[in-house]
Amino acid sequence: MIRFANRPGGARFLIAACVALLAAGCDFHYRAVAEPVADEVVVQAIPGAQPGFDHPARLSAQDLTSILQEVRVEFKSNWLQRLITGPLEPVPLFDEAMLTRVAPSIAQALEAAGARDRIVFYVAQRRSGDRRDVTSGALFVKGSSLTLIVVNHQNRVDVVPGLAVYDRRTPEVAVAPQRFSLAFERSEFVVEPERDAIDKVLETEPPTLTVDYARFLQNQSRSAAVPGHLLKVKEGVR
Repeated sequence: MIRFANRPGGARFLIAACVALLAAGCDFHYRAVAEPVADEVVVQAIPGAQPGFDHPARLSAQDLTSILQEVRVEFKSNWLQRLITGPLEPVPLFDEAMLTRVAPSIAQALEAAGARDRIVFYVAQRRSGDRRDVTSGALFVKGSSLTLIVVNHQNRVDVVPGLAVYDRRTPEVAVAPQRFSLAFERSEFVVEPERDAIDKVLETEPPTLTVDYARFLQNQSRSAAVPGHLLKVKEGVR
């Protein structure tokens, strides 16, 4: 027989063991709780270290809708997938319904931002009780150009009870790896940035698109004044 009580600290060990056994046999009714999954749009200005942006920028919700509805996300596939399914079709950054929610918020944020602030956006779309798809990134205005950075596009977030998720707190960080690039339907208004040769090969920077928005909006205004233009746009003729 092992005599715990005769050893130093033996009595305390025995008491602790009994308490542990009693606790294991009790039902404390603990249940891990998950945050509710809901549609969400968050747009905010994030200050940087140095001024470098031409903010505040006055772009109306209609202007931003015109710009953002031209943005396409082009997912990259491997050779086997291309062989089986063919190339993947580009998809809009936001659908029409979501644009009506996102564009006004971005317009307000740009008008209230300072020269140090970039605009960060986070858009969550509920897919089920424990899943949301997240589109997030940042944008800023310099001169007549608007630069858009997208790090997540409908990236799946599984909400597991008791497990913290950080997509809301870090909208400029990819939830999971995605391989895509950004394109603009009216490619003549795209401003090609200067990129390091290593970055071009390794793709170390997140997908980025810069558009001469001032020239694009001027072109839109002139085209709208031409009779029959709106009908042609609806029919898909540029």
